Amino acid sequence: MIAGGAFRDAQFRRFFSGVFFAVQAIWIQRVTISWLAWERTGSAEFVGLVASLSLAPTLVAGPVFGVMADRVNIRRAALLTNGGMAAVLAALALVLPVTGPVALALAALGVGVISAAHHPVRMSLGPRLVPAEMVQHVVSVTALNFNLARLVAPVAAGWIIAGFGGAVALWVAVACYMPMLAVLPGLRPRDLPPRARTPFLDDLREGVRYAWRTPLIRRALLITLVFATLVRGALEVLPVLADGAFGRGAAGLGMLTAAAGAGALSSALLKAAGAGAVGARIPPAVYIAVVLGFAAVMGMGLAPIWPLALAATALAGFCATWCGVSLQAAIQTELPDAYRGRVMSLWVVVGFGTVAIGALSIGALAERAGIGPALALAGVAGLVLAAAIFLGGARR
Repeated sequence: MIAGGAFRDAQFRRFFSGVFFAVQAIWIQRVTISWLAWERTGSAEFVGLVASLSLAPTLVAGPVFGVMADRVNIRRAALLTNGGMAAVLAALALVLPVTGPVALALAALGVGVISAAHHPVRMSLGPRLVPAEMVQHVVSVTALNFNLARLVAPVAAGWIIAGFGGAVALWVAVACYMPMLAVLPGLRPRDLPPRARTPFLDDLREGVRYAWRTPLIRRALLITLVFATLVRGALEVLPVLADGAFGRGAAGLGMLTAAAGAGALSSALLKAAGAGAVGARIPPAVYIAVVLGFAAVMGMGLAPIWPLALAATALAGFCATWCGVSLQAAIQTELPDAYRGRVMSLWVVVGFGTVAIGALSIGALAERAGIGPALALAGVAGLVLAAAIFLGGARR
């Protein structure tokens, strides 16, 4: 089992014991803030706006934080980002009873800014805890953890919201950050190779040039750009599908998000077991998953009954994880530590930041035409754009 090798490293075991709970917090906070946005406004457009605010800062600030991740003490940076996330959620939980949509929007923006720094930090920290030959193992097992949380945490969040309210769900997310904050001071990541200090903007440009001039990285980023915008963007407006289209409420949102998580977990288990272990290349299975992912988004929009909507959402989750893990592993396998923060910040921009554009666009279209047509159009647009990328690559 490819992922099992990572657990032979004592440092990684300690890291995993903290990140296991921190990832639960990420999914609980996402579901809770998304549901509160829908509950308090009933607006699909506002749900898309909140999702966008939590993701859009990565588009602007992600590469800047990527340069910083290659310069600063990565362990201390992880302490700041995890602690900052917990502080924002605690503040929102405290003011939730007396505030409205504005507080939700500000909290989503705060989460977005901290996430823009957190993603390149976490993607640099894990691989630097193990020998270089185990990097792909780390990518696989952390993806498995992420998607296990995606299956369990949304259902738990739905139950907590339904039984105790959104504020309690936020406090649970805060508590889930505590183990990570306890583990981080004892970690000793690998030092970066010494190099001359250069101006900040020069470092940023060097990282962008390295990514663009490396054919594998360039192609992986283009595929991720289109796929994340429309497939992951569709998965950010599940509250509208759950309650606006099927009238299922918070419990329905938990079921839909858990369906996406079940598909993602199945995919992550296959990857962790060694299926499609790609090394430094993009295999044909990724292209198949891209096409199926866009077809799944169309299915989410066109599903006439609840079980079909659940099945289509599960397929979208499966394909999203297969593509995400495969493309990230392809990039990370032979990526020098000195470029890891900058290059992976670009991957985060196209893999997470552009989700904001997709969520906002789909939410705005759903407000005017309905969630079904909005998702169907997103799937069709994705197939057209993916075909252009595939054919362009074939010609080259």
